[in-house]
Amino acid sequence: MKFKKITVNCTSETSDTVSYALHEAGSMGEVFEDYINIKQVLDDKRWDYADAGLFNPTDGCTVSGYFTIETAEDIVLKRLAALKDCDFADFSMLSATVEIIDSAEWENEWKKYYKPFNIGKIVIVPEWIEYSPSCGDVKVTLNPGLAFGTGMHETTSMCVDLMQRIPIQDKRVLDFGCGSGILGICALALGAKSVVFADTDEQAITATQYNCGINNITNPEIFCRDVREMTEPADIVVANITADVLIDVMPIIKQALGPCGYAIISGIISDKKQVVLDTYLKAFSLVQQQQKNEWSAFIFKL
Repeated sequence: MKFKKITVNCTSETSDTVSYALHEAGSMGEVFEDYINIKQVLDDKRWDYADAGLFNPTDGCTVSGYFTIETAEDIVLKRLAALKDCDFADFSMLSATVEIIDSAEWENEWKKYYKPFNIGKIVIVPEWIEYSPSCGDVKVTLNPGLAFGTGMHETTSMCVDLMQRIPIQDKRVLDFGCGSGILGICALALGAKSVVFADTDEQAITATQYNCGINNITNPEIFCRDVREMTEPADIVVANITADVLIDVMPIIKQALGPCGYAIISGIISDKKQVVLDTYLKAFSLVQQQQKNEWSAFIFKL
């Protein structure tokens, strides 16, 4: 299967915004190559999700987005070019290249860089690596495939972290826009009674079904339709999607929750943070917020 890979030369400072622009333009996943960030991780002696031997020192940074072969690349390139009009960072050096690749090449990119890593007591382990958890770690096995959500991106890791800050034991959870299924699978690993996985993308549904299988989750409740068709309310909704969509679906998330339910939302770039916060405060009370680099996540309660 062929895919269109659009690689953007940028800076560490602008890489998150470039990734957001690619995702908004329809990218099914983004790969960062930034030696500055990798060096910081290694210098801080954090979990070894990256092998230092794979990287060569460089001052540059690239972000690659992966699109269906039918994607009109000129629309994506225009969205990237529009960033040069932004005044909150220097986008003047942005340049992009387009190439056609096989799906196996993208999958090998994930396998090249993706190693086990912790988010609180959850340890995310790629399917192709043998790993035995210790010291109270809870293992979640994942093959990201072609669906967004590996745990490595700030937006996903904040969701997994925030789930560990509310009572989740024996609760019913809705993974709204499930992507790879990582958030719902982590919820079950943390003790949730049940999870409803929902997405409008058939590829995400396929990825979620696969990831549930490798985590020995039998008969998962996965569907590709409007969550308003749920017959039983959720105690917790987790949604890692873009800010504009989160604003639009706030009433749907509220409707999906039972009394005193929690909503954990993420995927919010800095310049959208306030409008998302204002929207949700119309129906929810703020419990906690978290920020990593240019991204924000929130816990709200009805």
